Amino acid sequence: MLPVQTIEELISESYVSAIVARSGFVPNSISKDFGIDLEVRNITSYGNKRIDMGAFLSLQLKASVNWSLEDDYVVYDLEADAFNRLVFRRDQSALPCALVLCCLPGDKSLWMAACEDELTIKKCCYYYFVEGPKSPNSRSKRIRIPRDQLLTPKSLQSLREKLLVGAVS
Repeated sequence: MLPVQTIEELISESYVSAIVARSGFVPNSISKDFGIDLEVRNITSYGNKRIDMGAFLSLQLKASVNWSLEDDYVVYDLEADAFNRLVFRRDQSALPCALVLCCLPGDKSLWMAACEDELTIKKCCYYYFVEGPKSPNSRSKRIRIPRDQLLTPKSLQSLREKLLVGAVS
């Protein structure tokens, strides 16, 4: 049996990959994990063929049952080192990187259901671009993700448009 953390990671990657694909983009899993788990690649038409225009967004995926809702926010304690690496990447890379938090129910039996008519993965994913300076904390950094940053095919398409005009970094 796989460790629970590995199952969480695999479910989150499948969930996010499905959203990326349904958005009309290509999810590209990164085989060597140095803080990036998935790229979102843009495909366009060239004549009657498709051409890969490259990644427009990198994603660091986190899956957890340890999250909570406070008003209009999802609250999550991200490892301080992971937060600081996202801050460093934000300041040093031309390609934006979002944290995607896959919020799983506390009861593992509710994470996924499959039948002849559907595949259901619960609960949902939110995206977050780090803000502020590095954290001085050694253990964790509490982040508050606005609940309207729900990762959906529509929100990912909108996010791409915002990234193209520099409205998000």
